[in-house]
Amino acid sequence: MAQVSIPHVAFQLLDPQPKSVAPSTLVDSPRLPPELYIDDEHHGRIYCPDCGVMCSRRPRKTPKRKDGVDAFFFHHPGFEEVECPHRKKAGGGGGDDEGGREKKAINLVTFAGWKSLSDDEVDDDFDENEPKKKKRQVEGGSSGVGNGIERYYDPQGGLLNPGEFRTVRRLVQLAKISLDIAIQFEGEEAIRLRDLIVSVDKVQKNIDRYFGKSFLFYGRPTSIVKGSFSRVFFNFQSPQNQLSGHCDLAIFEKRNWQIFERDRYYLFYGLIEGDESHSIVRIKEAGQIDRLSASAKDSIASLR
Repeated sequence: MAQVSIPHVAFQLLDPQPKSVAPSTLVDSPRLPPELYIDDEHHGRIYCPDCGVMCSRRPRKTPKRKDGVDAFFFHHPGFEEVECPHRKKAGGGGGDDEGGREKKAINLVTFAGWKSLSDDEVDDDFDENEPKKKKRQVEGGSSGVGNGIERYYDPQGGLLNPGEFRTVRRLVQLAKISLDIAIQFEGEEAIRLRDLIVSVDKVQKNIDRYFGKSFLFYGRPTSIVKGSFSRVFFNFQSPQNQLSGHCDLAIFEKRNWQIFERDRYYLFYGLIEGDESHSIVRIKEAGQIDRLSASAKDSIASLR
């Protein structure tokens, strides 16, 4: 998703430099896209060509923000009542404004540690056929997020509270909103969901590309078996490679999953190891694995 709220601005050198000018005075002004902006030369001298309000660029001196969002122009605050095709109207039903906020910035969601079997107090499982209702959380006078569905931005498009994740179920929920949401594990660079989520079929066709890397895999296993040491193995057989994931039997038992239920899409995060004929992903915590019903085609389609 392009993160440019205003495609280009008008560069106008005036003395003094007002915060707003008549759009007609900008007709012959040079047009400037975000990638050609130079802070020392243009800051405080650029305007929206459609409404005449002074603009700025975020970030001002680098091509991308820390969460991977491309630099974009925005109106200076204080002129919210000025009508402009690049500004969403506030108030009212809230639909247009909420959509505008969603498009302004990619969310950066950070890793808070995988949910373990003992974390009953943060259990966020829900019926596979019933989406969880949106929640809003407000703490300390600032807007926060509950389940990652609603998000809040400052007037310049900055995300006020990026949120966290502890389960692959939450990552799937975020993927339904946008595959351009950025995910960041501790000590690693942020990665977009579209690059983190990969089908088992795709991995098996080019296994060398994925060795030694961690991804969120999804697919329908060809077999599920109970192994030794209370482990469950879910296998994905193909002519190119057999990929197997395995987790603690207690995860299956707590969620009432049965090993004969192969008609589900299993989703699991982990490091892929092995060789060209047989690869494996070890699931160490409960939050690293989940599943969707075979009928949830829309959910799976959103991951492709």
